This record gives sequence, structure tokens and C-alpha cells, in this order.
Amino acid sequence: MSISDSDVLEAPRSLHYAWIIVAAGAVAIFCGLGLARFAFGMMLPSMSASLSLDHAQSGLLGFAYLIGYLATVAAVPLLAPKLGARVLISGALILVALAMLGVALTENVWALWILFLLTGVGSGGVVVPVMSQASLWFYPSHRGAAAGLLMAGAGLSIVFSGFVVPRLVAASGFLSWQTGWLIFAAATMFAAVLAYGFIRNHPSDIGAVPFGRTPVLQPAGVAARAPVYAFPLVAQLGLIFAIYGAIYMLYVTFIVTSMVESYGLSEAEAGSLWSWFGFLSLFSGILFGALSDRFGRRAGLGVAFAFLAFAFLFVALSPWMLGLYASIVLFGLAAVSVPVIVAASAGDYFGPAKAAHALAILVLIFSAGQAVGPVAAGFLAEWTGDFSSSYGASGAAALFAILLVFMLNVPRTSE
Repeated sequence: MSISDSDVLEAPRSLHYAWIIVAAGAVAIFCGLGLARFAFGMMLPSMSASLSLDHAQSGLLGFAYLIGYLATVAAVPLLAPKLGARVLISGALILVALAMLGVALTENVWALWILFLLTGVGSGGVVVPVMSQASLWFYPSHRGAAAGLLMAGAGLSIVFSGFVVPRLVAASGFLSWQTGWLIFAAATMFAAVLAYGFIRNHPSDIGAVPFGRTPVLQPAGVAARAPVYAFPLVAQLGLIFAIYGAIYMLYVTFIVTSMVESYGLSEAEAGSLWSWFGFLSLFSGILFGALSDRFGRRAGLGVAFAFLAFAFLFVALSPWMLGLYASIVLFGLAAVSVPVIVAASAGDYFGPAKAAHALAILVLIFSAGQAVGPVAAGFLAEWTGDFSSSYGASGAAALFAILLVFMLNVPRTSE
């Protein structure tokens, strides 16, 4: 049966499959990144008390996750063309689920280290392929907003963990934190089935085209689209992303611990504040993604890092409750802004066909920043007695990132 002109004209009225991809991808991010990594900060106080972990050991668990994450991200350019996003994402989610199950069943610190390593391997196989879908399924006019919706899954997981984790109880011989990991494992296995059922590798697989307005080229004189391995651009974007990775991971790993130790909050009170952070982060990617679609990627990144800088400086100055509240609001609003805009930028600078490769390189550099942040902060906290110095240094790093952002060229593709 052939497709008539009237069929083509009527198509926009139906739901474009790109939005199905966004929904399935957001669920994958919810489990593969949100529950796998961001919920770790909520689990950490009870895990540390149960297993007698100090700050340095807690940081090393986060470091194990990031080693695995880094290894998979490096392999994504090789794995994605052979396996396809559908198989890669669903298989990675299965690995995350099995690793979570293992975490729930052991109290040995070294076994936990290996399991968090495997969790990181799985997370890396989820994040890059999912975020690359924004470049494949959307034109630049909607690419930032689409990436924001994908990352909303991470914010939803923070809300979920903030409400659920403090209310976990021991059951059937398991400690409360072990019960939590069992629940997370079941949810992640369901997400794997969902991903395999709905994600498709490319719009052409179902005879579709990307959603949005067809892009045009900007006038001559504006920076042309760069090849994937253009070193100056990759290095500049990578450094910006690495700074974000270091300061972001420091915050999400230790802010709940700071609430309990420096601000004197109970775990339930800290969990409620963490949930507010997660609630605000639901809108973070959509807000900044749309902002970057409208005003440009550089403007979006600049505003995002300004929010992050003030968020860190508020908690670096003193254990002041109003400062903590302001920090949570600012950080929540900018929580996933940078990955969203960088994911959209990969498509703008390198083109949809090469976006996954470019994003893998950028995430690899980003992961190095993630690895350094929690470990450095953990050892610095052991030396100084709290995390104030780490928060202050992170605020300064965010201000430096703003300078790097406005040194970026403008990509040639536009709405």
C-alpha cells in the first residue's frame, strides 16, 4: 500500500514515535542512572552505619561505580553500531538489576566494590545510547527539550528515593537498605523489558523522520560543523563537562551526609529535602533544554553554571539553614541542565550520525571528572572535618566553567 499526500499531511496530528522513544528512554534513565547512582546518596548513611564505612570508603564505592561507567562509555562507539541502541540499553539494564540484587545480598565491603563496579558498567550502557536518541529522533528545534525530558527520569528517581528510602524497614532478615536495593533491582528489570519492547534504533527503522522543524545552515562566517575528533572543540566541551561531573557528583554523593552531620537533620528530614531537590530537577532538563533551544547552547550552559556556582557557595559559607534551602533550590533547578545541553550540542556540532560517538568521548571525559570529585571530597572531608572546603572549591570551578562556555564557537546548524 502506498502513502498518499493526504496521509503525509495528516501525520503530524498523530503522536510521533519520537515521543515513545522519549518515554521509554526516561524510564531507562530513571532506573539505569537514577536508582543505580543517585539513590546511592540516600542509601549511604544507613549503609555506612551498618557496614562501618568512613568517608573515604564511601567515596571509593562511588569511585568503583565510575570506573565501570567509564569503561563502558569508552566501549560504546564500538558496541552501539554492532548491537544497536535497543539491545544495548535493555542488556545494560539487566546487568544493573543483577548487580543491585547482589548489593542487597552481601555485606562484604570488597564484594560491594565489585558490584558497584558492575552497576557502573551497566549505567554506562544506558546513559550514552539513551541520550543519543535526542539527536537521532529530533531536529535542533526540539533537541534540547527532548534531551531534558529524557533526563527527567533521573529527577523522578531522586523524588522517589527521597520518599521511599527513609521509610524502608527491615524485612525477612534484610536490613532496610538491602530491602531498598531489592526493590530497585525489580524496577530495573521491568525497565529492561520496557526498553526492548519500545526503543527503536533509528527513525528509518519504522519509516519515520526526526521530529521538529527542518534545520537550515547559518550564514558563512559562523563555525562550521566539526568532525567528531576535532580536538580543540572536544577538549573545550570535555573540560566544561568534566567540571560539571566533578562538582555534581560531589554534591549528590555527600549533601545528605552534610545535612545529617553539619546541619543536624535526621535522615527523614534530609530525605524530605532531597526529595525537593529531586522534584525541582524534574523540570531542570526541560527548562534548560528549552532555554538552549531558544537562546542557544552557550546561553543555556552559562546560566546553568551560574545556578550551580551559587548553590555551592551557599553551603560552603556556613551551616545556615536558609543557605541550605537556597542551595537545594538552585541546584535542583540546574541539576541535569549541563548533560541535557551537552547532549543536544553533540548533535548540533557533529551531526546526528556522529552524535553518539562525540557524546561517548565527552561522557568519557565527564566520567573522569565524576571519578575525581567524590574521592577528593571524601579525603578532604577527613582532613578538614566537613565538606565546606570542597563546596567552596566547586563553586569556584563552576564560575571558571562559565568563562569556558562563552569561549565556545556557535554551531553552524540552526532552527
